[in-house]
Amino acid sequence: MLVKKFEAVNMKEALSRVKVEMGKTAVILSHREIKKGAGAFGLFARPVVEVTAALDEGAMEKGAEGRAGEQGRKLREIEYENIESAAKRKAAPQWDTERKMEGVISALDPLRDEIRDLKELIAASTSAGALGRSELQKAANLADELMEIKSLASFMLEESDFLKGSKLGPNFLVCYRRMVERGIEPEFALKLVHEVKESIPGQREPDLKHIVNHVIEKIGEAMITGDPVTPLGGGPRVVSLIGPTGVGKTTTLAKIAAELTLKGARVGLITIDTYRIAAVEQIKIYAEILNIPIKVVLTPDDFAHALKAFGGKDVVLIDTAGRSQRDSKKLDELAAFLGEDELIENYLVLSAASDAKTLDEAARNFGVAPISGLIFTKLDEAAQPGNVINLNLKTGLPLIYCTTGQRVPEDIEKASPEKLAARIFKRET
Repeated sequence: MLVKKFEAVNMKEALSRVKVEMGKTAVILSHREIKKGAGAFGLFARPVVEVTAALDEGAMEKGAEGRAGEQGRKLREIEYENIESAAKRKAAPQWDTERKMEGVISALDPLRDEIRDLKELIAASTSAGALGRSELQKAANLADELMEIKSLASFMLEESDFLKGSKLGPNFLVCYRRMVERGIEPEFALKLVHEVKESIPGQREPDLKHIVNHVIEKIGEAMITGDPVTPLGGGPRVVSLIGPTGVGKTTTLAKIAAELTLKGARVGLITIDTYRIAAVEQIKIYAEILNIPIKVVLTPDDFAHALKAFGGKDVVLIDTAGRSQRDSKKLDELAAFLGEDELIENYLVLSAASDAKTLDEAARNFGVAPISGLIFTKLDEAAQPGNVINLNLKTGLPLIYCTTGQRVPEDIEKASPEKLAARIFKRET
């Protein structure tokens, strides 16, 4: 009996070596995976397959198998097949990953010629001392596309289970990935790309820009917005700004007041933010600059008298103290001022730079006072502007204003679903 061990990088190669050196009549006694290498504690050791095979030399020399030999041969063939099948199953994840990467490879194919041409163009222009604006723009656009493909490659490796059932081409996956990265909830993002895919006729996958434009349109159709604050006639329109600390309520109120004043509206200001002396002084300075009357109130009774005093105004704007969305006592105090008067429109002011969990919690807990609409500040600071869209769709509250800086009154604008959606795909600088 001849017994021999074989080592190879995988089971297929090991069985091949057994067949070559010992023939098909060899019997596989055992097989296992071991690590070979001299690294400390096994580090950097490489895995190999060790197969132990045996051969009856007498049977081989006589060349006669007989009935027992024929049965043994069949059993050996079955054993070979079983081992080979197990080896294939073990290797399946690697092949499965390679198949998933075919989408990435196909997405990169159209870019190869562009990269080569662009390299030649830049090289020629640089040597000539002239690189035009159009060439630079082309280079920038191509860089953006390559970054998206790189992101897609990472996504395909990380989300292999998701990709199995998505039935989406590379450009749709790039669009989906971008939305999720920028804050859009995955379920909504997936629904959007599938709707766009179904709305585009033909089998050929459209380019990324075409898909993005369609997604922006669909986000615009889904969002709910409201009109800016304007006089109603027949008595003053009363609007309060409520929200967490530090979101910019006072500055936002000054921007709205300035816009209304510039359009000729008669405006009155009320502040119930007496917790911070600096806040009272700040709103008084704005009122003085805009030549608008202001009243500081301490109790709900004072508040009622102030509203009555401004009965002849077109719009009354109310500044409130920032409250933590987790401080139920302070929220109840706010509701005591604003919650009982149905004529007061309470706009919840939130920072677009906040995370999704904080925004959801604020919208839920500030509901102690009826909320008429949303205002988002610091949109220019938001790493995930998709959170703004998510909250609008989840609450059903109309989005009224967005602010993008500290300047009064320049950095405020009526909420635009199309502009917000475009920020999802805007190149980060």
